[in-house]
Amino acid sequence: MANILASDHLIYRAIEHWDAPMLAQLHQDTQAHVTSTPFLPTPQGSAIAQTDLANFERCLLAAMICIKAPDGQSPDNAFPIGIISLKDPNLPGGRHLRSAKLGINLLPEYQNQGYGTEAVRWCLEWGFKQAGLHKIGTYVYEHNVPSMKLCEKVGFKLDGRMRDEVWFDGRFWDDLAYSMLEDEWKDRCGD
Repeated sequence: MANILASDHLIYRAIEHWDAPMLAQLHQDTQAHVTSTPFLPTPQGSAIAQTDLANFERCLLAAMICIKAPDGQSPDNAFPIGIISLKDPNLPGGRHLRSAKLGINLLPEYQNQGYGTEAVRWCLEWGFKQAGLHKIGTYVYEHNVPSMKLCEKVGFKLDGRMRDEVWFDGRFWDDLAYSMLEDEWKDRCGD
């Protein structure tokens, strides 16, 4: 049986308290900050990592994305490069909707190398096959072209846009809502 917490080049493990420095490092990437949050980019201290850890506890899935260790080495030698999560956007009493929101953040030096695509595909499979979700969605700011391309590449459909939702680089941009339904994923992946 294949490891359901791994993909071709990556493994996905729990996010632990000792990952706080890496989480803080992700927050130091101002480009990732302005493409994933509407908040002003300000210097972040290590306390933000503790907030992340608390938030991940409430996620349906929160995993550290790690490059697999070379053959023959312990899986403990896998190198962390980012995080991926599925957040339950439903208030208590809404679990029957079977939907979640996907989030991903990679260290800058590991972006644009296919790791994000691989991790998102794995997360979609986990969400639909393991968690029994019906719908997985995500939001992308209109100025974040690489994330828009990633959404389209893995098969997300554009649901709509919230106009002038975020201020960036001297102007307002739309927030784009994408989603994939379980049947769309099955049609695309042959499962």
